[in-house]
Amino acid sequence: MKKIVHPIILLLILTTFSCKSQSNSENKMTEFQKETLEKENYDRYILVRGRNLKDVEPKIIEWAEIFGAGESVNMTIQKSELGDWTILKLPKNEILTAYNYHNFVYWFLGTPPEDQNYADFSIGISIDKNGQSTYLIYNDYDLRSEIATDDDVFGIFKSNQKFILSIPFDEMKPTENKNILDFNKFLSNENIDISKIQTDRLEWKNIEIKI
Repeated sequence: MKKIVHPIILLLILTTFSCKSQSNSENKMTEFQKETLEKENYDRYILVRGRNLKDVEPKIIEWAEIFGAGESVNMTIQKSELGDWTILKLPKNEILTAYNYHNFVYWFLGTPPEDQNYADFSIGISIDKNGQSTYLIYNDYDLRSEIATDDDVFGIFKSNQKFILSIPFDEMKPTENKNILDFNKFLSNENIDISKIQTDRLEWKNIEIKI
């Protein structure tokens, strides 16, 4: 005798599968939270480029004067070149909280046209020493005008979880926007060889900041 599945039971089964699928998708999307960005086991870098970027040191000093909040700042930032990028290796310093670091990345974009020394492109790469939650943030003027506010940057974890980060409000929200590339694809498109950074195969020059 052929068994007939009651419509209500069938609906419950389909709803259960749908909820599980949605839950798995949400879990995948929120593998990392905003607290992940605040961990202390990152080596943090900033990569900048642009025809109007004449010198990174004045931008560093401007940032340190503001985010030092009136306190003295004494730190050494290392500078090198990676292809057509200027790369900065940041020290462990109390001024370099996650919030201040993200603002630092954004600071290099300046305020053109008033600002005559600014980057067209700024990327922050945070390499997790445990290899689990490495991520990057970057600006994209075209994408930002479509889906975000003026003070947002876009982020990608190495696991390809993507997010939008509000710089002034320090808020992170996951996104599945297809215009945000996967982690390795993004680096490849920008000619960034992260292995040279991870294995420290760059020649560094020190920039002493004392305020």
